[in-house]
Amino acid sequence: MLDVLLGGAVGVILAMTGAGGGVLAVPALVFGAGLETARAAPIALAAVGLSAGMGAIIGLRAGIVRYRAALLAAACGAIFSPLGAFAAQRLGNRALTVLFALVLAWVALRMLLPTPPRRARTPPCRCDGTTGRLV
Repeated sequence: MLDVLLGGAVGVILAMTGAGGGVLAVPALVFGAGLETARAAPIALAAVGLSAGMGAIIGLRAGIVRYRAALLAAACGAIFSPLGAFAAQRLGNRALTVLFALVLAWVALRMLLPTPPRRARTPPCRCDGTTGRLV
């Protein structure tokens, strides 16, 4: 029953904020379900992937998904996720948990600090002002 409640909470927060669900699902599985981080990560990826897919379908139907940006991010994730899985299986649970906590702390700090002004540079792709999609 606890797993259902944790999954439901992660799904609702993911849908509300668009946050990377793994940031929520991994700690929920580690602290709520008692799994080791290396075992929780692939479960979180599968669960969040399915939830994100549902959200993407809803967004596609509403015409608000920037599909080229999504495909770019998905391709990069697909290319590098085997490296992460390989490393996760070789690191100890303590080291992996500390690394994950450091990533979460860095993300939290970046969200709290004001965004510095960016230098003008040519973007790799540009956003169409009328559709909001990358071109």
